Amino acid sequence: MNLTKKKIVYLITLCLLAVVIVMALGVVGETNEVFLLSFTGTGKVDAISNRQVYLGGQPIGVEIRPNGLMIESILPVVTKDGVVTPLGDCDIKKGDLLKQINGQKVMSSEDISAVISNADKENIQLSLTRNGNDFTVTAKAVMDSISGEYKLGLSVSDATDGIGTLTFVDTKDGRYGALGHPISEIYGKDGNNSVNGFICGANVFSVYKGEKNRAGELVGNLVKEVKLGSIDTNETQGIFGEYTGDTSCLKKISVAPHKSVKPGKAQIVSSAFTGKPTYYDIEIIKACKQEKDKPKGILYRVTDERLIKLCGGIVQGMSGSPIIQKGKLVGAVTHVFLSDSTKGYGTYIDWMIDK
Repeated sequence: MNLTKKKIVYLITLCLLAVVIVMALGVVGETNEVFLLSFTGTGKVDAISNRQVYLGGQPIGVEIRPNGLMIESILPVVTKDGVVTPLGDCDIKKGDLLKQINGQKVMSSEDISAVISNADKENIQLSLTRNGNDFTVTAKAVMDSISGEYKLGLSVSDATDGIGTLTFVDTKDGRYGALGHPISEIYGKDGNNSVNGFICGANVFSVYKGEKNRAGELVGNLVKEVKLGSIDTNETQGIFGEYTGDTSCLKKISVAPHKSVKPGKAQIVSSAFTGKPTYYDIEIIKACKQEKDKPKGILYRVTDERLIKLCGGIVQGMSGSPIIQKGKLVGAVTHVFLSDSTKGYGTYIDWMIDK
């Protein structure tokens, strides 16, 4: 009886040992899988970590052209029979992209006039895009009694411009990244991110300080004679293109991946107020976990009294200002809170590299 009990205990022990071994093998397998996934991620992190770029921070002028004409407004036309609005009953809205008239591409107001002058005035077809969706409207052109020209009553723009900040120039291929967010007036209008335009020098001669419920702004003008590069992409993490400016005066800096970003001390870089790259202290309040291209990964607060005194914190035109932590480029300024101009969001540099 005692022997039997011992055998039973022995067998149970063997069974338990076998189970433990199987479980151990399972854990090892699971650990290897996790390790391999982690290894893959580490490889990507190392690829970013080993990169060097030229550090930006300087204000730039930006002029960007969509693949068509942006609708600004629908206007009345004065005719011999009174004031009429040819497009008044058409579903055309501010921000729509006009791409063709009667099948012909239009890229300027002059193009519109030229197409209409040679068209059947009773049957003008306009091809437009709204948020990536194409649609067509038909209208009649009427004669403007003042100019004697046939018109549709359209106000359009062929470009949008402003001041932003250069984030980096890649030492590898000469491509740059700026703004950290899209130019919203054009982004997504025709369903793709391809655009035409250029970046150039910018003179900043004043600043409106940020106040509660009102964003501040850099005040200046574009120096179009000083071309710095082309713009070929306008997407969620900024504008991108080939940099043709002088990089000899730009500092090289290593890039750090988003997983290395931690709450704590950091800096932003801007030359808007001093004419040279100046580091201003910020505190990263939160570094969001992101595994893919997303905005607003970094929540920060400006702590540098110099910057707060100069402009209240962050103002429009500073979008793209590099964010530095532990001596490495980790992101770019993208947003400011209307309720508190010392606080805002940034995007991780991972999502701007290789665009």
